Amino acid sequence: MRRRDFLLSTPAMAINMVVPELAIAGRDSANALNELDDYMVDLMQQHHIPGAAAIIVNQTEILWSGAWGWSDLKNQIPMGVDRIQNIGSISKTVVASSIMQLEEIGLLDIDADINEYLDFSIRNPDHPDIPITARQLMIHTSSLRDGSAYVDAYACGDPRLSLRAWVRAFFTPDGAFYNASENFESWAPGEGWRYANLPFGILGLLVETVSGIPFDIYCKRNIFAPLGMRSTSWMISDLDESLFSVPYSWVEDGVVRGASWGGVTLGRITPEGPTRDVPQPNGLQPNCFYNHANYPDGFLRTTVSDLSRYLRAHLNGGQFQGARILRADSVSRMYEPQDLPDDDNGERTFGLTWYALGQSESQTLWGHGGGDPGVGTGIVSLREDGLGIIFFLNTGMTGSPQPILERLVTTAKSIRKQ
Repeated sequence: MRRRDFLLSTPAMAINMVVPELAIAGRDSANALNELDDYMVDLMQQHHIPGAAAIIVNQTEILWSGAWGWSDLKNQIPMGVDRIQNIGSISKTVVASSIMQLEEIGLLDIDADINEYLDFSIRNPDHPDIPITARQLMIHTSSLRDGSAYVDAYACGDPRLSLRAWVRAFFTPDGAFYNASENFESWAPGEGWRYANLPFGILGLLVETVSGIPFDIYCKRNIFAPLGMRSTSWMISDLDESLFSVPYSWVEDGVVRGASWGGVTLGRITPEGPTRDVPQPNGLQPNCFYNHANYPDGFLRTTVSDLSRYLRAHLNGGQFQGARILRADSVSRMYEPQDLPDDDNGERTFGLTWYALGQSESQTLWGHGGGDPGVGTGIVSLREDGLGIIFFLNTGMTGSPQPILERLVTTAKSIRKQ
């Protein structure tokens, strides 16, 4: 059997590999892309990945794009760079961009107490006199954490609770989801570090409060529309579901591979909610199209092609095809290493939401990963080379997206030399 004719088995069917269309010429580039193709075939076989799509860009152009496998197994729809899926925590970088827009025009100070902008108070109950800032929310030093109620809010369809109602319920003492021991760290704001999702709901609410526009509409008007991102939205109802990639979870011995938050396993997302630890049928199993009340943290839906427009704006000092979403100095600040407190998790380099995924020839690979049921994504910016990389998988993986990104970085540099 030829490598490109391999079969991915599911309980119901087998599928053939879809070979990516090579968009550029050149022998060295072709060799690099063939090696990438072989790598992706092996990866998809090993990790039971139904579909994958990727793109390599510079500041203005798409240098290459490709896709493998299937967006929808049941209907045998091939994966593609124009298929829509939620992108997990890459979404957080869009939140940070909206915060920086408001700081540019003087409506928000990222080092001010967030309670200056909200109509209710958020404080760590163990440190009630210490303010929390937007900067701390962006770099995960706010002392706010993901309580167990966060997992229960995953649900099919768009959120029924407003962002304001959700945040207030989670972080004010009379709120339905308030839990002092689960929702807050013991350390004071700025004195520790823990990656968390809930702070990005607060950041989205800050955008709403300061701008006077719902967060999803604000992003549409000030980021997506100017950049020509026509297949991008925070809300499922805004988009054509026939263009969605199905989010699949791999199940083995009844155990769902995928994310856990706040120490709670998600399992699959079904009309009844997260399955958690309930055994599921083996093989690739679909999740519903789901969203979350804390949607700014990881529930943006877009395509590889659309997201590349946002990435190219970041590579090009905040503008793309004549549309400017940020000043160049604001973009640069987002990639400046922040002062982080000492902790037990080792050294890390965080900018304003973007973080260092590694090094390539003494150049920092700034990026972000994303993972959720049926979601595995990565984005990276090689700012000095003016290169950007994105990949989408329509399944969750175990481990870091870094190996995939590093392989794409190697391919990108080979293409750039042609």
